Amino acid sequence: METQETIRLGKRCFVGNLAWKTSWQDLKDKFREAGNVVYTNVMRDDDGRSKGWGIVEFETPEEALHAIQNLNGAELGGRRILVREDREDRDIKQADGAGEAPRAPRPGRGAGRGAANGGRGGGRGRGSGGAVAEGTGESSGLQIVVQGIPWAYTWRELKDMFAEIGSVERADVVTGYDGRSRGYGTVKFTSKDAAEAAVTRYHESELEGRRLAVFIDRYQ
Repeated sequence: METQETIRLGKRCFVGNLAWKTSWQDLKDKFREAGNVVYTNVMRDDDGRSKGWGIVEFETPEEALHAIQNLNGAELGGRRILVREDREDRDIKQADGAGEAPRAPRPGRGAGRGAANGGRGGGRGRGSGGAVAEGTGESSGLQIVVQGIPWAYTWRELKDMFAEIGSVERADVVTGYDGRSRGYGTVKFTSKDAAEAAVTRYHESELEGRRLAVFIDRYQ
């Protein structure tokens, strides 16, 4: 049985397909759009040349989730970058030539993915063509993050599951570049009471052998 720790989204993101000239400072400047960046690192070889990938660490898992949803497929240095959860050892040592980014103020960019369609949920996870909406940085209290979703679940199953609680404006299951579910998503309700009731009912509950983590999205 999976534990809460094994399904919890980490604070770090893996960033691939970086331009060779992209530095840790460039990463920090780009990813502060998603939240408070506390560390960035561009991996380099023994000659100091970029390996084309790096790590970004945020202050909270929710900010890492926003980066995955909003910056996967975004352009940086003339390339479309790949952003996913860092599944490797989170104690990666700094490579030569990389540095630590100072803390930056949060600019308040929201996720804003997937418009409602007749009261049904939005599409799957954000791709390179997804829209990014500007936000105030303050939670509406309407959207929840759901971690530990069964791998076979799509936005439809997620929406139907939470529709028992209240009216769902949209549901979204985050997918990787290969189109496979990352095991977490978001659900936006039309009322705060419904969102809070969903957290109360489903947080730490079991679904098809997986333990769910459900909490209010602080940035939507």
